[in-house]
Amino acid sequence: MNTLKLICLTIIQLIKQAWLLPQSVAIAVKQRRRQIVLNGLEAERLDRIRNPSKYLGK
Repeated sequence: MNTLKLICLTIIQLIKQAWLLPQSVAIAVKQRRRQIVLNGLEAERLDRIRNPSKYLGK
């Protein structure tokens, strides 16, 4: 009986994960896009610090 319960719980968990997979993928893509933007902004910030003469008047 314990084995049957364990199998049922495992199947339920698998169904939950399959149901939430599209949402998880969407969240991962959104986080990746956000990180790309932040990396670009950070690169520009560091470039402004290293080469202030390039940004005079801006």
